[in-house]
Amino acid sequence: MPRAAFQPGAWVPHEAEETAAVLREVVAQAPFAMAMLDRQLRYRAWSRAWSALYGLADRDVTGLAHAELFPDRSEPWGEAVNRCLQGEAVEGFDHRLCLTDGREIWLRWSLWPLRGRSGAVAAVALCAEDISAWKQAEAELALGQDRLEQITWSLDIGLFEYDFRSGDMQISDGYLHLLGLAHDQAPMTERDWIAVLRPADMAAYTAARQRALDPAGDGRFFCEFHPIVEGEERTLEVKSRVHFSGVGAARRPERLIGIIADRTESRRLQGALSQAQRLETVGRLAGMVAHDFNNLLTVILSNLELADLRTADPEVRHLLRQAAEAAESGAGFTKRLLVLAGGQRGAAVPVLVDEHIGQVWDLYQRVLSDSIAFRFHPGAGGAAVRIDPAEIDGAVLNLVVNARDAQPAGGEVILSTDVVEIGAATASQIRGGKPGRFLRLSVRDRGPGMPPEVAARAGEPFFSTKGAGKGSGLGLTSVTLTAERAGGFLQIVSAPGQGTDARIHLPLTAPPSAPSPEEAEYPFGNGELVLVVEDDALLREAVMQRLEAIGYAVIEAASGEAALALIEAGEPVDLVFSDVVMPGALSGYDLVRKLRDSHPDIAVLLTSGHVSEAYRDRVPPDPPVELLTKPYPLKTLARSVANALRQGPAPE
Repeated sequence: MPRAAFQPGAWVPHEAEETAAVLREVVAQAPFAMAMLDRQLRYRAWSRAWSALYGLADRDVTGLAHAELFPDRSEPWGEAVNRCLQGEAVEGFDHRLCLTDGREIWLRWSLWPLRGRSGAVAAVALCAEDISAWKQAEAELALGQDRLEQITWSLDIGLFEYDFRSGDMQISDGYLHLLGLAHDQAPMTERDWIAVLRPADMAAYTAARQRALDPAGDGRFFCEFHPIVEGEERTLEVKSRVHFSGVGAARRPERLIGIIADRTESRRLQGALSQAQRLETVGRLAGMVAHDFNNLLTVILSNLELADLRTADPEVRHLLRQAAEAAESGAGFTKRLLVLAGGQRGAAVPVLVDEHIGQVWDLYQRVLSDSIAFRFHPGAGGAAVRIDPAEIDGAVLNLVVNARDAQPAGGEVILSTDVVEIGAATASQIRGGKPGRFLRLSVRDRGPGMPPEVAARAGEPFFSTKGAGKGSGLGLTSVTLTAERAGGFLQIVSAPGQGTDARIHLPLTAPPSAPSPEEAEYPFGNGELVLVVEDDALLREAVMQRLEAIGYAVIEAASGEAALALIEAGEPVDLVFSDVVMPGALSGYDLVRKLRDSHPDIAVLLTSGHVSEAYRDRVPPDPPVELLTKPYPLKTLARSVANALRQGPAPE
């Protein structure tokens, strides 16, 4: 801080004018902003730097009071002046001042009392330094620090710095937040820091520390550790660098600067992505297995039905029909496999839930151990919902598995159904709840239950209370989506010590109607020519035999290209019945598109054991082409062929 170029001493305002003039000139030449005021704070002398600072432009202000030029009535300024008039020097006083031209500047003042011969304060010497630039830099630094704090907080990052020489540790609030610690619990020494670590993290920490402190290394430190924060295991990542001083053998660690970041959600998402990728692979494999398996089932079912048509022995026909029912049950298994593996969803149809559960009860029971009793309390007889049956199976299986896992030592799982009326008040208290009349499907266990905060998050994607490797956190999410797709919702009722009751609410619909006498009969053909396009020779032969058995003439092709060649050669084909997935350049959808362009008079019907998403939207939707899912019974084949011929050719 610059000081006056003279030593304050006795000054007599009534000395000769020559002395006063010399004094004013001395002050005027001072290389810094200074002024001298009398006890009434009227100007007696000032420097040119003072005039420039205040924008006085060499104005003569002799005798003018400081308050007339700068009417500053702030309390700190007045207090400093009063202290100076009482004989006290005031140095390093910062003050913001508004100038006559409207500018605001920051000044750092020093005030010294000047005493007369009597020893009383006769005048005040002022010295001012413009610190506006310094104050601006200080404000920008504070703003930058605030921004840094906000960024680190939003990114779940904590900052720390350690001085090896003094042992001082500086940490940010984010650092404490990530560790779930109060300020008085902060680890300030290496011993404190090691106390935070769990035994499983010690080896990795020790190895990372040795690498970072190696004088021959680059000082980089990286380590993951897994503390328990607020009852939950977190994954925290430490990245830092040791700065050394000296060279060679004299190189010593001086300072450590680093960050700590929360990677819990990132690791969870990575695990979920890996799980999703595995599920995608399983889904693709399931699609291939389903396609081939359904082809085999179609051959088996075809021959069983043809054998049934050719025998009159009731015992033989009974055995054949049992075998056919087993083949149809196998088709249901592949359909559920595709849904659970993330494959295509089937069409929603009216389902009598109690009857459906009775038919697939063994499927649910297979996922339970012998130590868990499984009971069914049906209470919705005759009630139906509109949904894909395989989606019900997937949802119930997820809930049954959760109930099983909640009782590792054994227990009881109760599956029940009933019909309930949900009012608006009740619906408003259920997440995703809706008023109306619903079929309620409940899966209840006798496990430990869930506290309210856990029950509230049940159903969130990737949220799971199971240990690592025991769940993806997507099971209840899948159940929730199944209920929502059907127009309903999932409700979780649970409390500590009272088990958990997972309730799927599905809106009621009209039950499926019984087939009419006409629908119960086989619609027979009248010699129409059907071109069967199928690459599997065994399956192609079985389909041709079935079509011939119900009155159609048939020809065959092993690919889409071969089928087009037959038609171009003049075969009077009435209907093309084609598989979707075939080798070669043409899929079944591609074949339909080409036929509609070149031979719109030919009716079309498609079939497949499994159609991947790659084949979607390959054919114009008008008119729609029926897709017959393998395996299919003879009656379904007869109806579909008759319906396709009845619809006639595509409109031109």
